[in-house]
Parts: sequence; C-alpha cells; structure tokens
Amino acid sequence: MGQWVYERFGSKKGFVRFYYHRALALSGAYRKYSCDTGSIASRRTVFICSGNICRSPLAEVYARSLGMEAASCGLNCGDAYPADPRAREFALGHGLSLENHKTINVRDFEFRDSDLIVVMEPSHLYQFEKKVGKGYSMVLAGSYCRNPISYIHDPFNCCPVFFTRCESKVMECVRGLYA
Repeated sequence: MGQWVYERFGSKKGFVRFYYHRALALSGAYRKYSCDTGSIASRRTVFICSGNICRSPLAEVYARSLGMEAASCGLNCGDAYPADPRAREFALGHGLSLENHKTINVRDFEFRDSDLIVVMEPSHLYQFEKKVGKGYSMVLAGSYCRNPISYIHDPFNCCPVFFTRCESKVMECVRGLYA
C-alpha cells in the first residue's frame, strides 16, 4: 500500500489532501473555480504553484508551445532560481525547454487585471488573494483534466514515478484549458 500511495499521490499527506479536496469538490465547494474555456484564448494565463520550479514553469512553457500567452510564478519562492532538474528533464523529453526559467515570487510579478490565474492547489487560491489581492479570475488547473481533480500535489520531494505522473497531469490540464 505504501508504494502505491507514494507513486500515485506523492506522499501520505498528498493522499489525504487529494481525497479531502475531492470531497469538497463533489460538494460543489470549488465550482466557481472553473470557467468557460472560450474566453481563455484572448487572455494571458498565469500559472501559479508553490515554488515555481516544477508545476507552473512546465505549464507556462507548454501553454506557450501551444501558441498561448502565458507566464508563471510561485507563492513561496525566492527569485531567479532555475527549474528543478527533473522538471527540465521532463520538459526536454516533451520537446520543451526550461533551461532559461528563473523563479519569480508573486509579490514581484506584474499582474494584469485581465489575467487568468491558474493554481495547482485549493490552498493557492487563498494564498494568492492574501499576497496579491482579490479581483482576479482564478481557476484550479486540475478542473481541466479529462477526469477533473481539484488538487495537484507538489512533486518536489516525491519519488520519480510520482514526479512524472504529476508533470504529465500538469500537461493534461494545459491541454484541457486550451481545448
């Protein structure tokens, strides 16, 4: 059971959070954090995660490869750190490059009123509003998966199997967002 949890959810905490947020999603708690994809093409999409080294930079470069205007930043990071080596390797395996990526904290990022903010976890919704402010259109990335989810666990300290699973899920979200 332990190996299955680590490979599928990243950690025991990831397992608990996934099902906690799934229950909240089923009750309708996150319904307002998905939007009509028709309005997305004309907006800049800003992908946000915790450290801006794994999930959000991959989402940004993948969205750009699809011809969209995209950016990324992190809620809890310093500025100018490179992407995680595993994220760079994963991106390269999909014909994308994170070699020039440098982290940027949300406090140092210049948001536009028209930006669509795409976060990886429900807690990011509240952190974003606290650090940046309200009034932005925000969605949960996982709500654009084939089988919608509300929580995408941070793969930073997780096993290689989960890291790949997570980054693949991020790419699925981006495809769904721009479908």
